Amino acid sequence: MKIIVAGIGKLGEYLARELSLDGNEVTIIDDKAFTNKSIVNNEDVFYVNGNALDSNVLLEAGIENSDLLISVMDKDEKNIMCSFLGKKLGVNKTIARVRTPEYSSSLNLLKEDLGLSMIINPEYMTATHIARLLSIPNALDTVSFFKGRISLVSIKVKENSPLAKLTLNGLSKKLKKKVIICAIERNGETIIPKGNYRIEEGDKVHFTGTRDQIFSFLQFADLVGSKSKRVMISGGSTTCIYLSQMLIEMGMEVKIIEINKDRCDFLCETLPKALIINGDVSNQDLLYEEDIENFDSFISLNNIDEENIIHSMFAKTVGVPKIITKVNHINLDGVLEKADIDAVVTPHKIAANQIVSYVRAMENSSNSNSSCESIYKFADESFQMLEFNVKKGFKKLNVKLKDIDIDEDVLVTAILRGRNIIFPSGNDDIREKDTVIIAALEKKELKDINDILR
Repeated sequence: MKIIVAGIGKLGEYLARELSLDGNEVTIIDDKAFTNKSIVNNEDVFYVNGNALDSNVLLEAGIENSDLLISVMDKDEKNIMCSFLGKKLGVNKTIARVRTPEYSSSLNLLKEDLGLSMIINPEYMTATHIARLLSIPNALDTVSFFKGRISLVSIKVKENSPLAKLTLNGLSKKLKKKVIICAIERNGETIIPKGNYRIEEGDKVHFTGTRDQIFSFLQFADLVGSKSKRVMISGGSTTCIYLSQMLIEMGMEVKIIEINKDRCDFLCETLPKALIINGDVSNQDLLYEEDIENFDSFISLNNIDEENIIHSMFAKTVGVPKIITKVNHINLDGVLEKADIDAVVTPHKIAANQIVSYVRAMENSSNSNSSCESIYKFADESFQMLEFNVKKGFKKLNVKLKDIDIDEDVLVTAILRGRNIIFPSGNDDIREKDTVIIAALEKKELKDINDILR
């Protein structure tokens, strides 16, 4: 497909890379295109230097022959206007990033009139992701499939865990309810494990199941702690506002520490049920005064990654059970691992996952083969979950999985057939009209379900 991305920021750059890797023809428009070396030096991406609100610039980029315009410039108003202009000039579909809370509800009423196919709000999506993490004790990451009927959850195997030293086959015999172990990370390497693989302390384990199956597994692993009741948030950002509203509705006590006095006044008006503290979160005396050691969770949402990491490390040292940190630069993964931070969220990656899924769904609607419908990539980019709607083009329809030569870096983790969810064994098969969830290492490129075959 021909896709135009308006705006070179973290989201725009990441999107351009992911969409071009998917084989799309991507053009970026930005008035700083010539100075962004990482984009200019990407031979798979075209670029136009100019203002995406100028119709002549859009025409130069080929807007009238493009399938999709994604506007992720720095201002909501620019993105709304760019999408409207692009639609008038002939682009098929438009996506706009809109971050202002006041705009979101109104825009849903005006989407059709403005020519918007989709509205992306990374801050709201990040807040939703964090709220979901807080609802599952000890979860490092989580994502849902089949409209929330099953989830993938990531955990870390702690010292003296009942999981340690068990093979996957041995674990299966001990569990009351079955889960599928999709991937295991150890010492910076991720694998799709086989039945004889032995779990060790420190491993990061990704598994799928229904809500009951997940709870049963966490119970066996001695990871069912009490849910968070008291949450401290560092930084009164827009994400903080969305998140606080969600947590308060969930019955949690929320305390926000924000250094800017004017922002504190705004937070007090916007979040009357939260406790707002005007102060510097880097001041350890202040954190002790605010009783940090007796909070269940600490969430750092400041704009500077290094500050978020340092504040989170301090919260860890005083014994806060759950630490969640916002990080924008994914090249800090090694630092985060050593910092022993429980969960990391990267807003532009969360938003990009949804946009890439939308693009793949567009392609799938016009494709007779079983194309990838959606995708979720994890923070370190070593592992991914993909959703396929199976069509008659799959070469191994109605063949038992044990009789299919499936790539070793791939695992079929769940099948939705009608209203029934199947966690497959070797005797199960894949049928036309099934929806299939695939776990795969990032190095494995999967666009069509036939790509899972050797």
